[in-house]
Amino acid sequence: MGNLMASRVVEYGDSSICSSTSRSEPSRSHKDFLLTLFSSLDGNQIRYCVLHSWEGLPEKLSSDLDLAVHPDDAEKLRFAFGLLLRRGYIPLPIVNYFIGAYCFRFLWFDGPIVICLAVDVIFKYQRGVLITPSVELLLSGRLRHGMFWIPAPEWEFTYLLARKTWKGTAPTRQQRRLKVLVEQLGQSTAERLASEIFLGTLNVRVVEACANGRLNPLLALIKSEVWKTSIVRNPLRLIADLLVDGVRRIRRWSQPTGLFVAVMGPDGVGKSTLTKNLVQTVGCAFDRYRLFHWRPMLLWRRKTTRDTTQPHSLPEHSRWWSVARLFAHLLDYWLGYWLVIRPFVSRTGLVVFDRYFDDVLIDPKRYRYGGPLWLARILRHLIPEPDLILVLDALDEVVFSRKQEIDSAEMHRQRQLYAKCRGRTSSTRVINATGSISQVTTDAARAVIEHLSQRVEYQNGR
Repeated sequence: MGNLMASRVVEYGDSSICSSTSRSEPSRSHKDFLLTLFSSLDGNQIRYCVLHSWEGLPEKLSSDLDLAVHPDDAEKLRFAFGLLLRRGYIPLPIVNYFIGAYCFRFLWFDGPIVICLAVDVIFKYQRGVLITPSVELLLSGRLRHGMFWIPAPEWEFTYLLARKTWKGTAPTRQQRRLKVLVEQLGQSTAERLASEIFLGTLNVRVVEACANGRLNPLLALIKSEVWKTSIVRNPLRLIADLLVDGVRRIRRWSQPTGLFVAVMGPDGVGKSTLTKNLVQTVGCAFDRYRLFHWRPMLLWRRKTTRDTTQPHSLPEHSRWWSVARLFAHLLDYWLGYWLVIRPFVSRTGLVVFDRYFDDVLIDPKRYRYGGPLWLARILRHLIPEPDLILVLDALDEVVFSRKQEIDSAEMHRQRQLYAKCRGRTSSTRVINATGSISQVTTDAARAVIEHLSQRVEYQNGR
C-alpha cells in the first residue's frame, strides 16, 4: 500500500493551488512570501499597514506578521491571498482569536521540512476590554517604507503601548522602539496618546518608563488598569463587546481550528516514532500539541508494569469484567474528549493518539478483552471520531523484521483488519510505512496538510 494522497486542487476565491508537490516548484521562502503578499495587497488596492517589528522586513521576520486592514477591504483579501496560493503557499484554517482579529496561517515544504508563517490581520483593534486605537486611525497618515506601508509614529506608539499593556510584558526590541517613538513624538504628545489608555496620571508614569527603557516592571502592575478605563469611559460598549466575544468563543468551540489525529497499525510499522516526528514536523501549524496512548486516561491511568514486548502473554479477563471495563473505557473516551481534547483543539491545538479504540476489535488479546466482539463493534460507533485517522501499513516481511512480538500469521491477520479501516470514514488515510521514517513522516505530514486544506475549502465554500 503506497501513499494514497494524490494531487488535489484547492479553490480559494478565483485562484487555486495543487496541494502536492509539482514537478517545477517555484523557490519559496519567508522573503518571497512577504514580497508576494505586499505586492498582492497593493495590486488589489487594499489599505493596510504593518503594525510593528517591520525594521528588518522582508529579509527578517522576528515573529508573526501583524497587519491592520481597513474593514471595507476585508473581502479583497480573498483575491490578495490568491497570488500566494498560486505560488504554492498552502492556507490553513482561519483562527478568529479576538473580535475583529484573524490569524491566517500559510505553510509550504522545503524538502521534508514544513515551514509555516502566520499573518495576523486586524479589522478592529481589541484585546479583551482594551479597544484603542481604531484601525481607521492606524491607517490614517500611513507611511510608505520600501515595499510596504507602516503606521504614522503616533499611532504606532499607541498600538504598541496598548498591545504590550494587555500582554503585561514587552520584548527588549519593542521597549527600544517605544523609547525611540517617545523621543520622536515628544513627552507631551506621548502622554496625551497614553491618556487614551490610562486614567488619571498613570499615563505620565508609563511614558517615563518608555523613555527610560524600563517598561516591563510597570506593565506587570498595571494590566488591570485597562478594565477601569473601559468601565469608566464606555460601560455599555464594554458589555456589548463582551457579549460579541462570547459568541466568538462559542463559534470557536463549535468549529475547532486544531486537529485530532489517531495513528493506527500493527506492531512494527512505526506508530510511536511517527507520532513524535509528526508533531515536530507539522507542529508549527498549531499553537500547542498533546500526545496520548490508546485512550485519554482521564478517569484512571494504567499502573501495571506489564512487559509490552509480549502483548499476548497475560490471560483474558472474565466475560463480565471485560464488558465492565469496556463501558468504563467508553466513559473515559467521552469525558476525555469533551473535557480535554475538544477544548484543546478549539484553541488550535494538535492532539495525536498512538492507537485508538479500534484496537480492541483488531487485537482483543492485547487488552485482555474476553467479552463479545459485537458489543465492541456497537460501542465503537459511540466513541468520539478523530478528525483524521492515519493507518500505517507495510509488507509482512518488513513488519516482522522490525518486531517479532506476535507470530507472522497473527501479524498478517491484523494487517488485513487494519486495511479495512480505510473505509471507516472519508478522513482515513493509509500511509505506506515500508520506507524510511523520514519518508513516512513526510507522507503523514502531507496527509495532515491535505486534510487542513480541505477544511479551508469547505470554509471558503460557505
